[in-house]
Amino acid sequence: MNHIAVPIPSTIDLYEEGDLNGLDLTRLGEYLEEKTHIPSRVRGNIYKRIPKKKLDEIAKEFGRARVRDPGKIFVPTSPFRAEVDYERRRIDAPTWKTFGILYEGGLYQAAISNLIVQGGSVFKRCVILFTNQLFGTLDRDSGRYHARVSLYSFPNLISITGLVEAPAKPKDFYLKKQMGLSIEELQEEYQGRFLDHGDLRMTEVLKGYAMQAILFHLVGDPFCDDKDCRLFNGHWQEEVLHSQMDGQYEFCPRHEKILRELRERR
Repeated sequence: MNHIAVPIPSTIDLYEEGDLNGLDLTRLGEYLEEKTHIPSRVRGNIYKRIPKKKLDEIAKEFGRARVRDPGKIFVPTSPFRAEVDYERRRIDAPTWKTFGILYEGGLYQAAISNLIVQGGSVFKRCVILFTNQLFGTLDRDSGRYHARVSLYSFPNLISITGLVEAPAKPKDFYLKKQMGLSIEELQEEYQGRFLDHGDLRMTEVLKGYAMQAILFHLVGDPFCDDKDCRLFNGHWQEEVLHSQMDGQYEFCPRHEKILRELRERR
């Protein structure tokens, strides 16, 4: 049984990076506050009010974090000037879209942490960054880098692009794609069975991922084995949609007890 073992954060701070394609952070924050009784704050663009010199430094860090070959062990290298310039332009554009770049998740997380962790205990705030950029981690079994939806630490990262790309679509979707069916035909045939960019269900689905970030902060374990619980770590799109929208309950009895303890202590 997990118990809350750290000081309860004073706030849940929600930051954004890039074009979030209609994600409603205000509604998401209201949900988190309702479930935890911890005040939530929508802080806006992660880069606002950051000095220019600091932004120049983080552009270099992002350039170093690029995964150039997902099939090889990642080794950070000095970025090319053009890569740093690209990252600097991306930082300056609040609604920058994605261009298929995969970043090494740990390095990306460290770069963001340098922006927002400025003295004091990291436990004072639960920080969640919602980004449209794609990050990944090394899968030890395959030896390849795989895109992820989220990385939980201080701060927490959640990728809306990862939510579309990382959980697998139905197996026969890929078979039919190999047989030559167009993406448009497949999207029509499998409508509703997976999330796509700009999906109206995105805000609802991300409630569970944001709650995982909070559970990581409180007890060190963000996931649940119960497929009906919003904390279930789904690897297939249909599993994600079930646990977030069609489960028997929002949270399993074990995690509901933890959340009840949290609300009582507020």
